[in-house]
Amino acid sequence: MFPIYQCFVDSCRANTLFVMYFWLGFCLSAPSIIVQYTFVNSFHLGVVELAEVSGLISIAWAIKPIIGAMVDRLSRYVSPKFQISFSYCCSGLSISCINLNPSLWLFIACLFLSSFFLASADVIQDSLMVSSIRNSSTARRSIVQSNVWVARSVGSIFGCLLSAFFAFHNNRFAIVAIIHLGGVFSAFHLQVNKNTIDRKKKLSIKEVFLDRSVILFSILLFFFAYEPGDSSIFEYQLLKKFKVKPGVLASAQITAYAMILLASFCFKQLFRKWNPISVATVPSILSLGIFISRNLFLTQRIRIPVNVFFIGNVTFDTFLAHLSFLPLAVIATSLCKPGVEATMYAYFMAFTNFASIVSRELSGALADVIGIRKQLNLETEKIDLFYGICILLDIIGIFVVYILYYRVPITTGEKREIELTEFDHEMEEEDLINIEAVVNTDSDLVDIDLH
Repeated sequence: MFPIYQCFVDSCRANTLFVMYFWLGFCLSAPSIIVQYTFVNSFHLGVVELAEVSGLISIAWAIKPIIGAMVDRLSRYVSPKFQISFSYCCSGLSISCINLNPSLWLFIACLFLSSFFLASADVIQDSLMVSSIRNSSTARRSIVQSNVWVARSVGSIFGCLLSAFFAFHNNRFAIVAIIHLGGVFSAFHLQVNKNTIDRKKKLSIKEVFLDRSVILFSILLFFFAYEPGDSSIFEYQLLKKFKVKPGVLASAQITAYAMILLASFCFKQLFRKWNPISVATVPSILSLGIFISRNLFLTQRIRIPVNVFFIGNVTFDTFLAHLSFLPLAVIATSLCKPGVEATMYAYFMAFTNFASIVSRELSGALADVIGIRKQLNLETEKIDLFYGICILLDIIGIFVVYILYYRVPITTGEKREIELTEFDHEMEEEDLINIEAVVNTDSDLVDIDLH
């Protein structure tokens, strides 16, 4: 037994960055189901309030460029592994403060702070990724990206299971806070290449952000994710009308992370010869059909058992959504300039998160104007109007993304490489120790965004 345990320990030490992404996924998803039930059942929030609160908590992920700039400067004086450990520690402390007072605003503030510190840890890990992936071979990129996705998704699955199991436990938030200790202690074993830190150099704001390719790609990312969706409406109906249990929510989230892995594998094996913009837009168009199916389900035009419909919806929608984002995530790494990797990659991901926040706030505002609030029986005319506006804005977004892609000055060689740098699920032994990279989409603490 001891040799097996020792092999496990040695493997974790050799792949500490992957372990860190396991803990990131674990800590992000651990409070998810608990938070959903608390907002709806304890604080009695409606559709509009859920959308607004979700956007408020997610603001932390929209200010990642500021965090990235701080990381790039601090990394000259403070070890990245200490910064990561400190971030996990503060996130856990924020969660533990929830039990101090049963107040909605304290609850939101603690979730925001926890989200902020986890976003900080994510930025630092992304900084290590971009700085090391810049000069890596295509094979190395594939190996790194594949294994990080696996690590983070496995962590997220464990987090979903924990969240469902302790959804109504009296000490549920204390348990979630304790989970962060895994990230705190694992970070101290992180191996950081000294050259990664020494390469940091100063670039002006003009050099970093006023570049034509950066501006155009930023606009592209915004229109990729800005359109309002129905996640708040669907979530409210699931919890209040259909009385979906924590186990079903956990199953849906686990299925979602499994679909992320499947989409990554399919991108490498089936879609690598596709034009990247086709991979980004075709799945988005197909997702409209899934979006419409939720309208038909909520208005009872189709009658399917709620658990079957929910799991099926999450399965297909997550697969298509993740597949469409992959080429954009890789383009983002290719546009990052040496010396400001954390700032630039955080900026691109934050722009996507900012667009997601705009999406949630637009969803809440649109639902409020139309009159969709806390009704358990939705009016067909109102819900059809809501979905119609969302679909129109979605089509506009897809069209803008398609047009702007051909305006971003990326060389043909780089665009071809984007097709080939995604997920190869085999790791070579010689690459285990020096791997320090990841391409990942960001999460928020509140729910699965179904659109």
